[in-house]
Amino acid sequence: MSKTELMTTEREIELIRLMPDKKALDELVLANTGLIHKVVHRFPIKNSNCSYDDLFQAGIEGLIHGIGKYDVTRGYRLSTYCYRWIQAYVSRYYQNQGKTIRIPVHMANVDMKTRKVSEQLTHELGRTPTDSEVADIYPEAEKLNGVTSTVSLNATISEDEELEALCGYDKTEEMDYQLQCELMLDKLKTEVSPRDFNIFVYRNGLLGKSEHTLGEISEYHGITRARVHQITNECFNRMKALV
Repeated sequence: MSKTELMTTEREIELIRLMPDKKALDELVLANTGLIHKVVHRFPIKNSNCSYDDLFQAGIEGLIHGIGKYDVTRGYRLSTYCYRWIQAYVSRYYQNQGKTIRIPVHMANVDMKTRKVSEQLTHELGRTPTDSEVADIYPEAEKLNGVTSTVSLNATISEDEELEALCGYDKTEEMDYQLQCELMLDKLKTEVSPRDFNIFVYRNGLLGKSEHTLGEISEYHGITRARVHQITNECFNRMKALV
């Protein structure tokens, strides 16, 4: 198989079932190296202490780890699942090795996004943008402390259950289950309306959003509190079906 040839779902499943066969692993890695290039290109290397090859190798490790963890019965394509692992491995390598002074990963991610927005505005305005101009496009830029794009495993998703209950949370594999939870939310987003997904996220404080009350959500969407509660439970039940 050439590097440019796309792998079919059938072939992908066939190779996964042959694991841990080395030839099967090599073919799966080769077919998904494009994902690594896509992730690595997002990281500014010019003023960092690591090279493109360093990040690419970290991406390979993430890809191999993802392949080993992949479960064909989940209904996700291998590329969808492994992309998260590649991002995690490359990001952690970059934050740990790319800078002389180490800062928390979640703050570094916000900082990197802020820099990209600033560079974009500099190009458009022909000058260095002000902090408020950057914040208008990327609000998180003005509140770096405490900002995170990950899902809280302790977020309540029903009256008496937390997200970790669906993921079978285990402290020894925190990142694995956190990524699985994010994948579940991605899948839920495709199965419910944007309004319902928004209600579910804000009601339970997921994806870095603050938790909102039934009253706040019902007033914003112009529906009753009972309807908000019903939508939240419907989304929760859909997520349970994904487990």
